[in-house]
Amino acid sequence: MMEVQATTPPWSRVLIFFARLFSILLHPLLVGVFAMFYLVFIHPEYFISMDARARLFKFFTFANNNFILPLLVVLLLRGLGFSKSIYLRTQKERIIPYIACITFFFWTFYVFKNQPETPQIVVDLCQGMFLSSCISLILNNYFKISMHAIAMGGILGVMVSMVFEAEAYSAWPIIITLILTAVVCSSRKIASDHSWFDIIAGLCTGFLMQGIAWWL
Repeated sequence: MMEVQATTPPWSRVLIFFARLFSILLHPLLVGVFAMFYLVFIHPEYFISMDARARLFKFFTFANNNFILPLLVVLLLRGLGFSKSIYLRTQKERIIPYIACITFFFWTFYVFKNQPETPQIVVDLCQGMFLSSCISLILNNYFKISMHAIAMGGILGVMVSMVFEAEAYSAWPIIITLILTAVVCSSRKIASDHSWFDIIAGLCTGFLMQGIAWWL
């Protein structure tokens, strides 16, 4: 009789657990919020001229438009049965969320652009998120580009732009962002059905679109 050999999973359960945990903690919608939090409350220069109340209003405006509203769209699609999961595992399930993100991201960019007190780097961040969503919607027709990688590529682009602006407080942020980018991209390969092509394409898309936003 032929012996049936049991196939072992390529990753351990512990590794998969932590990969999924990092994927949740650094969700694409949350990454932008974390970046905005850093710029508003931690970086010592960009919002130095604003009082605490104005800073808080800027942060919650960003968080509402770029995190809460897109999240509500995803939850609504799941509740109405248009998607099988809030994780949006198929390309078809991602179409409407991409369109929603394009709408909300553009509105945030437009509002901040027309507020002279808003630092340019925040305007560039919002524009980069908008451009990345537009390109990703197109690419989604051909392959399942990684949303996590797009987000990390965009934030990495923001940190690199700080270096080109000769920003004195850019060394540690870019190092931390590089480490987190490696962790997130590895996590998506372990915990999802993304190929390395999906992940690298997402990383390049986010970085390139943020670079275009900074250049414009």
